[in-house]
Amino acid sequence: MSDINNNSLKPQTLDEFKLWFSNKFGYDDINYPNYYNVATNTLRSNFIKSSFWKDVENELKNINDKYYMEKGYQLLTKIEAPDIYIKSLDSLLTKAFRKNIINNPNFPNEPPNGWIYQENWFGGINDILRTTIVVRYLDGVTFLLDALQYIANKNGCQLDYSLEAREEGYYAAHAGIKIQLDLIDIAFRSNPHTINIEIQITTELQEIIKNLLHKHYEENRKRIEPPKNMWQWDFHCDEFASNYLGHIVHYVEGMIVEIRDKQHKNK
Repeated sequence: MSDINNNSLKPQTLDEFKLWFSNKFGYDDINYPNYYNVATNTLRSNFIKSSFWKDVENELKNINDKYYMEKGYQLLTKIEAPDIYIKSLDSLLTKAFRKNIINNPNFPNEPPNGWIYQENWFGGINDILRTTIVVRYLDGVTFLLDALQYIANKNGCQLDYSLEAREEGYYAAHAGIKIQLDLIDIAFRSNPHTINIEIQITTELQEIIKNLLHKHYEENRKRIEPPKNMWQWDFHCDEFASNYLGHIVHYVEGMIVEIRDKQHKNK
């Protein structure tokens, strides 16, 4: 194991990173978990009470009905608002490992956007609070994004999103709603902070694929070095089957929407 008193030595595993992290930033792994639990649960409660999220809860049925009027099919798998999830502290430390070490081309110096650590990660990590809304059809992703954009503007919030399409066969939309919420600090004092909450929008089939391959994706993201073989030519490796499965499902979903819309137009 690397000497944790030498911050120039690059941690190779998550356990090594935790030791390096404690040494460099004074992270207290005894007392911090209790604070994190209280702070994140308070944030979650405040977000659920926000006018933005109340409007989302109230408008989902109307959004679904509008899609049905236009397309002749239901948009949502369920009308009720989805749960808001809190990123576990272990997952947060894993993400800090990726940002500070794995994806940091400047190590042992700070990454291009600065170190991520316990003093700034509520503002620097975009998915400490997150949720997922599942739609039935591929074109429903952008349809719902436009509706959420309208609700955000109405409530004076900023919503940015990206449509992800990775070489590894991962397809999803990640929206970030920036909203001011009260956050308690390590001394349990409450102050307003601008927090980003991630709203992922995905299709039924892609959600199934993601859940099936979640462990595989997480293991890949912890790698210090990328695999040396080209997975596209190694049909024995796990990546070949899992990654192409994602691409195939995306293609099939596109064909389903195209056929569906042609049939609806000819009715």
